[in-house]
Amino acid sequence: INELGKMILLEVHNRIVEQAVRSQINAEEGKRETLEVVCADFDGVQYHISTPDKSTVQVSLQWSCADQLLANGGQEDLQRIYGAYLVAPEPNYHVTLSLNLGSLPQDQKARDDIPSAFAMLKRHLFGAPFARCFKAIADKTSLEPINIDYRMGLEQVHLIPGKEGLTVIFSVSFESKSDQVLAKVFLQEFSEARRMVRGAPAARFSEKEPPLELTQLGIQAGEGNVSYVSFVLFDHHMNERNAQRTISAIQTFRNYLHYHLKCSKAYMHSRMRKRVDSLLQVLNRARP
Repeated sequence: INELGKMILLEVHNRIVEQAVRSQINAEEGKRETLEVVCADFDGVQYHISTPDKSTVQVSLQWSCADQLLANGGQEDLQRIYGAYLVAPEPNYHVTLSLNLGSLPQDQKARDDIPSAFAMLKRHLFGAPFARCFKAIADKTSLEPINIDYRMGLEQVHLIPGKEGLTVIFSVSFESKSDQVLAKVFLQEFSEARRMVRGAPAARFSEKEPPLELTQLGIQAGEGNVSYVSFVLFDHHMNERNAQRTISAIQTFRNYLHYHLKCSKAYMHSRMRKRVDSLLQVLNRARP
């Protein structure tokens, strides 16, 4: 929480990828540096940024759930968004984008948009199943629930299309029981927010038992400190105007939650340390 008391939203793009690609585009021909960068992103994603030759820069993505995402609309969406930039993936990676620096667009705006587009690779891949569900609901066609093991089998996100909306259920694993309790308090504010925020999605928190929607699919409770968070998205969340914002916001929910839990714990620890210092000061000043 910042000084104004507002929640800080996480970025959906990878800034390292954006800066690396932009540096290659802006560098003068003949003075471009060779790139060989491996970096990480949320949810176990790994990027490989490289320059196979002086006129080409490649961005490759490796993700444990990439095959699930590609099979649920990811391949079609990436092909539509990136077109000729999408090439055969390099070994040990699932998706590869390749940019020929010798044939950049003449339009300056189009050229400036390329690094941002490459940096959104994970966002577009993860957003494909959501977009597929949105389209099925809008077209009033049936679609089977989609389960994505987006954190190497430890946590899942379940997309359950219905007649009137889309139910999105996150299974969230916590390191300790105290984190689980803090998350419960934190997520209760999501339910309260519906009274103040017009159009906010319905949110439910289940501390141990999976929601009814998952038990009907035969999904049992996970081991350890696992909780379930459910969101119900309606037409105004999935329409053409708001769909992309909804997808960007909801796919970062798990990391958003843990980010603010860590911030809250750090704030409480700083307050406790400050209180201990004041008590020690009182004791040091006291006369026996």
